[in-house]
Amino acid sequence: MGFSGADIENMMNEAAILAARAGKTKVEQADIEEAALKVTIGSERKTLQTEEERKMTAYHEAGHAVVSAFVKDMDPVYRVSIIARGASLGHTSFPPERDRYNETKTRLSSIISTMLGGRAAEELIFGELTVGASDDISKATGIARKMVAEWGMSSLGPVSYDIGGGQFWLARGIEEGNKVSEEMAAKIDTEVEKLVHSAYVHAKEIIEANKEKLDRVAAKLLEKETIDGEEFRSLMA
Repeated sequence: MGFSGADIENMMNEAAILAARAGKTKVEQADIEEAALKVTIGSERKTLQTEEERKMTAYHEAGHAVVSAFVKDMDPVYRVSIIARGASLGHTSFPPERDRYNETKTRLSSIISTMLGGRAAEELIFGELTVGASDDISKATGIARKMVAEWGMSSLGPVSYDIGGGQFWLARGIEEGNKVSEEMAAKIDTEVEKLVHSAYVHAKEIIEANKEKLDRVAAKLLEKETIDGEEFRSLMA
């Protein structure tokens, strides 16, 4: 999950509090997992969703998980849930199986496709788009922008562009203090759009080709609210 030392300290303190509240004499794995979710995503919260909204959330999270199973170099699904936490109505987690010291273009493209899997599922199942994918889109675009402007992973070649260290919005020209010309900014925007669009098309192709699996995962989420990686993989078999 990429915890810093301070994050781990906060997590273990929170786990100890949860264990004490439950009357336990020691911290258990379940306490640590709940604490990790609280630190990274937020506290569990009750929502008054309609059944249709629950269904949309289930398909959205199932979309992330299903796409992740068919792209290259993704870490396996650890948990899929439609329990609301923080600002999120659900979450799908992929904690790394090992330490990573480098990232490839293939893996980054797979991460973007996985991020957009929820939106792809919404579009296929409901023929409608929601604001639920806004954070996914923002993060996917951020990765694509780094691929183009910092890591040389586009047709612009192995050049790093000074984009001011901040967000560089599509079709926006130049940030204050930015050394990139308007012409180059437009080229960067175009390359970012290409990467995101290609990843989204790939996500939609996976969802369309595996609709039965998507349906099974979504149905199980509506039944249980949370499934672990092992159960997810059994549903995908």
